[in-house]
Amino acid sequence: MDPAPLAPALTFLERGQDREALALLQTPREGAGEAERLALLGFLRLRQGDPGSYRALALEAARRAQTPLTLYHLGLALPPHQGLPALEEAFQRAADPKAKALLARALARTLRRLGRFREALAYAALARLQSPSPYAALEWAWLSLLAEEEPPLPHLLRLAEPLALEEGPALYARFLMAHLRLLQGEEGAAQAYFQKAVAEAPPASLPYLAPAGVRLLRAEALPLLQAARPWAREGLPKALLDLAFGLLQEERERVAQTLPLLLEEAAEEALRALLFLRTEHPLLGALSSRGLRALWRESPKAPYLWALGGPPRLGEAPLPLRQAEALALLLAHPEGLSGEALSEALYGEAHLGAVRMEVARLRARGLPVGSRPYRLEGPLGADFLDLRAALGRGDLKGALALYRGPLLPESTAPGVEALRADLEEALKAAVLARGGADLLFLLAERLGEDPEVWEALLEALPPEDPRRPIARARVARLRREWGL
Repeated sequence: MDPAPLAPALTFLERGQDREALALLQTPREGAGEAERLALLGFLRLRQGDPGSYRALALEAARRAQTPLTLYHLGLALPPHQGLPALEEAFQRAADPKAKALLARALARTLRRLGRFREALAYAALARLQSPSPYAALEWAWLSLLAEEEPPLPHLLRLAEPLALEEGPALYARFLMAHLRLLQGEEGAAQAYFQKAVAEAPPASLPYLAPAGVRLLRAEALPLLQAARPWAREGLPKALLDLAFGLLQEERERVAQTLPLLLEEAAEEALRALLFLRTEHPLLGALSSRGLRALWRESPKAPYLWALGGPPRLGEAPLPLRQAEALALLLAHPEGLSGEALSEALYGEAHLGAVRMEVARLRARGLPVGSRPYRLEGPLGADFLDLRAALGRGDLKGALALYRGPLLPESTAPGVEALRADLEEALKAAVLARGGADLLFLLAERLGEDPEVWEALLEALPPEDPRRPIARARVARLRREWGL
């Protein structure tokens, strides 16, 4: 983001001085400067409650010039699945540390909307490190609450409490404080903080606060939901308010109807819905145990292995990597594995004593592991098995939704590495063979830097598709980096 021509307008926008920024943006510019002016004008329209104009201006800006600033606003204006590659591309291009930090925070927010909380947390930490700001600190704290068990709640409270008194970040800080107090058992203080956040929130943001209001205020949330109605006529705001009313009135069908859109654009609220419905879903594996409690009062209890894209978990509990490897191998071989075969798959050589120890640890967790051969003797689900099943029935969209990342990415066990490669190759081959532009876009976003997939996507996208500038920029960069 070259600060020279637009620096004063950007400064006014950061301070919330929209009228002053608008006055500086009235004069047309040349080349990339004009594209960036359009992007900022669109951002002002968003602040006025007009997301449609923001998206249109962001698309036009990116069509004219693909700079870090235009790609930044394109990334925020599009739905998160579509906007993420634009933000990633802008992040790659940005050289200025302040711009890099801003893009890192935007990436954190977008990944959070997709339920990829640990990746989001890494970007939030980077933003906080490169250019400390209250907003970066609060984003990091909220993601730490959702995705990790550390730092402890008192540490997060010390970070958020002073910010609840500052004019700019107070709304976000009070929202965070409400959840921290709730988790500490201070329900009255939690409700007071949330009520203060609602009182100062712009009216257009009320639908976004409504589901959390039901969690924090219970029956007392009804006035908030009623006040949000004029601002929730369609799209995501309507889905969020429908979710809130469904939660408040315990209408399972109404809650379930919101899930498709929430899973696409608002993962936190999709998780809240899933917890209310007591429905298993791979997305639940992204939450820490305190994140589960923050979003809803209860959580599913059925045993389920979360092994894709992050640290392994068994239900809500973290699972040591070696136990997760053994469990994944047993799940992948329901017919059972001999001690020698399991040892080879885990260690690449015979370590029968170590295998017996890992099996004993799994049994100590209440898992029914039989012997001769080692096999699971009771029901147990896993995200990677659900992904394989989705591929088997031709549900490519469902498979892509399940694929949050590689199988046990930290594992070097030979058997797990083979499972990981087979799973990724099967997914990639299926989408390249039968998927259209939408599925190719999802696959490209999931796999990140795969030139073959991005090339296929660019070929599949029609000229007028708003994702084409993103794909073209990514293909150009990958060709340079790979020497193609």
